[in-house]
Amino acid sequence: MANRFTKTVKNAKRGLSFSKKFKHRLLGSLILFLVLLAVCTLAVWWQERNFQGSWLDALWSVLFTLIGQGEFASAPRTFVGRIIVFLLSIFGVALFGVVFAEVMQRLINSRLKEMLGMSICKFDGHIMICGWNERGPHLIRQLTASGRQIAVIAEDRPKDLHGDVFFVQGSPSDREALIKGGIMKARAAILLWDPNLGDDDSRTILTGLAVESMRPEVYTVMELHNPENEHYARYAQVDDILYTDSLIADITAMCTHYEGISSFIRDILSTSDDGHSFASFDVPSNFAGRTMRELFEHYRAQGVLPIGVIVPPEGGTEEAPAAEWRSRVNPSRDETVALPMKAVCIVKNNG
Repeated sequence: MANRFTKTVKNAKRGLSFSKKFKHRLLGSLILFLVLLAVCTLAVWWQERNFQGSWLDALWSVLFTLIGQGEFASAPRTFVGRIIVFLLSIFGVALFGVVFAEVMQRLINSRLKEMLGMSICKFDGHIMICGWNERGPHLIRQLTASGRQIAVIAEDRPKDLHGDVFFVQGSPSDREALIKGGIMKARAAILLWDPNLGDDDSRTILTGLAVESMRPEVYTVMELHNPENEHYARYAQVDDILYTDSLIADITAMCTHYEGISSFIRDILSTSDDGHSFASFDVPSNFAGRTMRELFEHYRAQGVLPIGVIVPPEGGTEEAPAAEWRSRVNPSRDETVALPMKAVCIVKNNG
């Protein structure tokens, strides 16, 4: 399997090199082919048809002559017509073969490069998943359901990766791999913990440093395995840090304590069904100084259920990392709204 993969990669590189060498030949062959078609069409229209009928009918006869079909190909009436059939049969077919073969080769090389993770992502406003673990397929399903375009950067192509997901083969912390994944146009990046490294989160932290150094404005969510590594992860200045294992443990304990709540949690934590999920909205500036009651009534009127707000750390501004913002669940209705602030609501999924 490894030898076959290596051979495929070498063939792809060889094909790409061959394609570059023939770049100018393709353009020249295409121009010559079009000129030959135009001249032969004009000559057929003049000599064989005496300008009777349309120029397009003459072009149709010339095109059929390339494949040896049609009345003109088998029985030209004039000497000029015989010369045209000869030129089309030899030079026309040769030029057409060069153009067709080169176009097909470029299409095959492009598709092969994409499958092997060697091409460049052209998405805009997409989500990048850097790294891969068992939570990757669930992320793909949820993000796809929300209508997001996705690019994945990993050492090896994940099994059964959806065809609409763009794949880049390489290290997620490598600058070239991030550029191929479209980091400069991405909306957000999810940095997954590598299970092959155990409690070592160094690869994920390095990826965070690389992403933030290349594009600080991209929204980054880092998954850590060991909470003791958080103070190192903060140096990467990512926007949010999650501990997936502890989050799963908290949900499991909650479901054990409150019977039947698991179906509710499953509903609001999924965007891939026709149920509900969490969403956050920037509080409009005209609500500054008004009460929480007025703010929550505003969102209820829009058909969503407000359950709390998120505010920056004390003394912080809107530029503070999202991981440092504080949640306020079910605040007092008489409390005054102070911006910046985000309202957290339960909304109906699009599905």
